[in-house]
Amino acid sequence: MKDIPATHPARTSAADAPSDPMLKALRASESRYRRLFETARDGIPLLNADTAQIEDVNPYMIEMLGYSHAEFLGKKLWEVGPFADRGESKEMFAELQSKGYVRYEDLPLKSTAGAIIPVEFVSNTYDCDGTTIIQCNIRNITERKQKEDLGRQLAFHDELTQLPNRRLLGDRLGQTMAACKRSGCYALLMFLDLDDFKLVNDAHGHAVGDLLLIETAVRLRSCVREMDTVARFGGDEFVVLIGNLDADKTKARGHAESVAKKIGTALAMPYLLEIPQEGAAATTVEHQCTASIGVALFGEHESSPDNILKRADTAMYQAKSRGGNLIRVDDSTA
Repeated sequence: MKDIPATHPARTSAADAPSDPMLKALRASESRYRRLFETARDGIPLLNADTAQIEDVNPYMIEMLGYSHAEFLGKKLWEVGPFADRGESKEMFAELQSKGYVRYEDLPLKSTAGAIIPVEFVSNTYDCDGTTIIQCNIRNITERKQKEDLGRQLAFHDELTQLPNRRLLGDRLGQTMAACKRSGCYALLMFLDLDDFKLVNDAHGHAVGDLLLIETAVRLRSCVREMDTVARFGGDEFVVLIGNLDADKTKARGHAESVAKKIGTALAMPYLLEIPQEGAAATTVEHQCTASIGVALFGEHESSPDNILKRADTAMYQAKSRGGNLIRVDDSTA
């Protein structure tokens, strides 16, 4: 490792050496920059702007990617593992040469262990003894991306069941309506409400009620295709959205009724809900409940998402008003 590669200070001879105070100040400055280079929590490779050779890397660059100091030194940028499988590495360096400043918000690099590490890549140039040096600051943004992913998850999914929430359901419904117009096929939106859910909370507490909602979500997902949407609308209300049924209305209605019956049967099976007990074996609560299901069949001429939801919701309440455990299908405007 070179003595002061982070700063590349101009060399001085005894003849033109600065006075003692100046020399001390220069050495102190070099020492500070060296400490910054070695302790930075960004990976920092220093490149020769003319040859693309790596002249030095700091310890965090080695820690982050797993390559040794020797494996970096003297190599051209595209000869080193993290960049070697990137066809655009030479183009990236050409951009560094021409612009002097380059920024990549999310660049994937591969470590020696094979892990893909998302990084933020920022470069700038400076002159050192007549040689142009490109300093690259490479920041590991894995934690930041994980927080962003979590934020997106919380924004579009129900925290308890991990199902899509109303916001994501609205987006999916809009996409399904557009697909109906393109294909001419019908789709369905199903509104479900668990019958007498309040009795579960009253008898066993909200923790058991939450377990029931989680298991309901699992059962609903198992009844539909992966491409279909199961969402939690709120409380004990769920929505199922299924597109691409059939272009024939009678066949589409038959498919809708078949799916609704399958879901009704699945939800009516007994639930075995395990309640963890601190310092003791879990307690199992057996519960059986049914669902009131309203189905709105819609096609290419449907007016609005709100109208579809309202039709399904009204059909569901009609089923519930007749004692629950019923399916009502509304195909009036489909």
